[in-house]
Amino acid sequence: MVDKKKLYTHLCDPSVVQINRLPARSYYLPDEKLTLNGTWSITYSDSPLTAPVPGDDSPIDGTLQVPGHWQLQGYDSPIYTNVQYPFNVDVPYPPARNPTVCYMRQFSVPAGWSSDRFRLRFEGVDNSYHLFFNGKFVGFNEGSRNSAEFDVTDLVQPHNSIFVRVYQWSNSSYIEDQDQWWLSGIFRDVWFLGFNSAGFIQDFVVVTDFDDTYTDSNLKLKVDVEASDLSAVDIQVDIYNVSESSKSKKGPQELVSKKYPLAANLIEAEIAISAPHKWTAEDPYLYRLQLSVVNKKGITISKLSQQLGFRKVELDQGLIKVNGKDILIRGVNRHEHHPEYGRAVPHDFVVRDMKLMKEHNINAIRTSHYPNDPKFYELANELGFWVLDEADLECHGFFEAVRRPINGSDDVEYRNGKLELFDKAKDFTSNNPDWEAAYVDRANQLVSRDVNQPCIIIWSLGNEAFFGKNHVSMAKEIRRLDTTRLLHYEPDFDAEVTDMYSRMYPSLETMVREFGTKTDKPLILCEYGHAMGNGPGLLRQYEDLFHKHKNFQGGFIWEWNNHGILADIDGIPTYCYGGDFKEPIHDGVFCMDGLTNSVHDPTPGLIEYKKVLEPIIVNFKDETIILKNDFDFIDLSNYACSYSLIHYEGVKKEVLQEGTLVIPPTQAQKHSEIPFPDFWVPVEGKCLFNVEIRTKTSTKVVAAGHLVSWAQHEIPSENYAKDQVLRHAAVQYPVDNEVSVVETDGEVKIQNLNSSLVFDKINGKIKTWSVNSKSIIIDGENNLTFWRPETNNDQANDGPYWKRFGLDRMMTRVIDINVKPGDNLTICTIEVVSAIGPPVLAWRFECSQTYIVSPNRIELKTSLVPKAFDETCYPQYLPRLGYQFGINKGLGSTVSWFGRGPGESYIDKKESQRVDIHRSKFEELDYNYDVPQENGNHEDTEWLNLETSDQSGLIVTMKNRRFGFKCSTEYGVQEASHPQDIKHGNKYVRIDYKQQGLGSDICGPGVLDQDRVLMKSSSKYEFEIELFLKN
Repeated sequence: MVDKKKLYTHLCDPSVVQINRLPARSYYLPDEKLTLNGTWSITYSDSPLTAPVPGDDSPIDGTLQVPGHWQLQGYDSPIYTNVQYPFNVDVPYPPARNPTVCYMRQFSVPAGWSSDRFRLRFEGVDNSYHLFFNGKFVGFNEGSRNSAEFDVTDLVQPHNSIFVRVYQWSNSSYIEDQDQWWLSGIFRDVWFLGFNSAGFIQDFVVVTDFDDTYTDSNLKLKVDVEASDLSAVDIQVDIYNVSESSKSKKGPQELVSKKYPLAANLIEAEIAISAPHKWTAEDPYLYRLQLSVVNKKGITISKLSQQLGFRKVELDQGLIKVNGKDILIRGVNRHEHHPEYGRAVPHDFVVRDMKLMKEHNINAIRTSHYPNDPKFYELANELGFWVLDEADLECHGFFEAVRRPINGSDDVEYRNGKLELFDKAKDFTSNNPDWEAAYVDRANQLVSRDVNQPCIIIWSLGNEAFFGKNHVSMAKEIRRLDTTRLLHYEPDFDAEVTDMYSRMYPSLETMVREFGTKTDKPLILCEYGHAMGNGPGLLRQYEDLFHKHKNFQGGFIWEWNNHGILADIDGIPTYCYGGDFKEPIHDGVFCMDGLTNSVHDPTPGLIEYKKVLEPIIVNFKDETIILKNDFDFIDLSNYACSYSLIHYEGVKKEVLQEGTLVIPPTQAQKHSEIPFPDFWVPVEGKCLFNVEIRTKTSTKVVAAGHLVSWAQHEIPSENYAKDQVLRHAAVQYPVDNEVSVVETDGEVKIQNLNSSLVFDKINGKIKTWSVNSKSIIIDGENNLTFWRPETNNDQANDGPYWKRFGLDRMMTRVIDINVKPGDNLTICTIEVVSAIGPPVLAWRFECSQTYIVSPNRIELKTSLVPKAFDETCYPQYLPRLGYQFGINKGLGSTVSWFGRGPGESYIDKKESQRVDIHRSKFEELDYNYDVPQENGNHEDTEWLNLETSDQSGLIVTMKNRRFGFKCSTEYGVQEASHPQDIKHGNKYVRIDYKQQGLGSDICGPGVLDQDRVLMKSSSKYEFEIELFLKN
């Protein structure tokens, strides 16, 4: 009879990481295998002490799909935390309420199998489990994202039953506190495996070493064989050139065929390979290794196949080098996530993710923060990624347990006592000898399973688990198992046991100050550019530092995707985050921090990252195109260059010339030059010379013609007067001398034959404006505005700062209004003097506005000067400075503009948006973030045209400067929790003199001063906006 209390003790003992689990081995599946995925019967209990065991008479509660999580299939609810534990920190005990699901299914051994040794293999079960087979206890395992195998040979019958008792919590939950949803169940594949005792491969390790010139390889093999009679079998080694065969569409070309007799279970062999084609992330050239156990007649008893990439990883001269060359990591952190299935990610979804990464110039992946599904590595080998493979280890919550009682520092750069708190927190588990076995087991599992994957170049000891003695033991274990790769762990700040310095979210200044002169080891940013919501900013500045300092070898953006879980909120399908499932302990929107949204479609942040990462850099100098091949290995023979010369005059554009240019032979990390083609530039208007670099032929990832890099160069013309050219496009209405000006206490009504304007004297703004009986400006804000809905990055510091100074509730006090009659070109001039400031506080803007009204045009001159009781009373910087006008619903059905587009852009996130004349439907100009926030701005705009159905419209410009704009119907964005909470009302257009950039302040450096709207007592802002009707 099974003792439930004894089973429960396993959940509370960190020294018990497994019972009867077979030693971890390199990944392969034998030919005789049966998937046990599918529908399993289950029981659900609130405690392991009440959950059934085999033999109990317990009713079935329902079914679950495997792979899957029970919280996403109707049992209990997801919990999201980033740092904090959602239970009392009472190490090593799990909480009393510990949902336990018993999974049950039956199966039959397929007829015709030759196997007589049998195993059950679980690729991933969260959090821990006891396994029973045919009513008998088999074993126990911890390590949610690690594979586990159990020998069930002695228990197998023709028809079999499996019983898996899965626990949501155990002692190991304390070291699986990764920033993700707490989701439970059998979430990866389950296999029933058959082996032939006459001979099968238990484990194998393959190493591809090179000579000093990285030309010829010395392939080293270790193969562990189990056989009932070793003398009766041999090991057959075959290596096939599958990449070459796929190109030629012939069968695999055999490179090696060798047979080795067995004198012991373990054989070691070295095979000389002459000049193999080397594997890199840029050129993922693969061979196939086949290992077979054959009898003396040459008949195969069992075999396996492994992708083989010839490459060598080293730390040389303080740099990470592959095949003798230092590399630049252009990476992302990737959690396993699907919006409906959680970490039970369908394979086609993973393929889509990884192809999307390659399309956006990403070359590296950190498996944050655990080993991924085994099939992920096969894809990375094939498609070409550098992989930092991370152990399933994080205990960040201990920091919060010691920080919160004293309100200690959580400074992202570890200042103000944070490291002292780390020293306390590590004693829970990382520096506790009772936990050494658990830590070392996770290191062993990581390397033993994935050791043969060529994509992996770096092992990682885990994430945010401080740095203790148990990490030292982990490092020793990894180096015992594998000396061919490098070692990473960010909290090892001085790189005592690792091969590189690593940091998260450092400022640019910190990088240079602390690591700019180091030569012993490189710096890797294992997390940077926090991609939460509208952001990240500063990507270009980071990339420039990577190129400036040779020892700064790149990093991994946090992170690839939002973690939204699809569920109904009030009947509306919604991508949910922390708190949406009513969990009492959660970390809110911090799981919505990806370069892709919750369905893994690109956000504007990913588009920007692609541009910043361009591996072929295009510059211009003296009528010459300068190409830098920024790849680390490949030349540019598979890339084609095209150009176009586009002329802009007024609201029109014309392609004057286009063609192709020949790229000279250009090796990796070299430059080449291409002269400008001959062309003629018109005297009037403006010309842009555009260059694009595209692939010539298809690869495994991208089609022929895929855009890799692009650049623009302005060709100056003799005469470019934007304002004058645009006025030629304006409707020409004569000034009617019979101008009616009716002034009341609250309004001024100005009217002539063609136009009518109502001015609000109380609030100092245009109330309505119509021309030729067409309504243009309607009642709305129609005045200076300073606020923007907070971005996630604003919420860290800038948003609270701005609110402290009342910038979200500015009020206008009109001091004086003066209406002057017009001349022969204008109807009238309205001069407004006002004070604009917040309630409660003693600061304001002294504002002067001049409206010059013509039949078809309004020129608006603005001057603002900050005033305050003293210099401490007013803010040092603003969210934005500009106007917002309500516009008629018939205006702007389509929007065109000359500036950056077609997507949104901000001052520190705009490189990916081309300068051109763009056209878009009004309703498509907002960007719908999973968490509502500021969006849809367009920088560097020369003119904006709010078109109408009859091709006329309202044109907006700003004199002598470019501006930003946003067209929208969104209201209440600041208060909205989800997209459906945004209210939609009248159309408006926002015209900005300047808006603050984005930064990544929610977790990283804030906005640079150069990208802020800075304010001093001596500041004076002056700008002129012109609104006129297009013909």
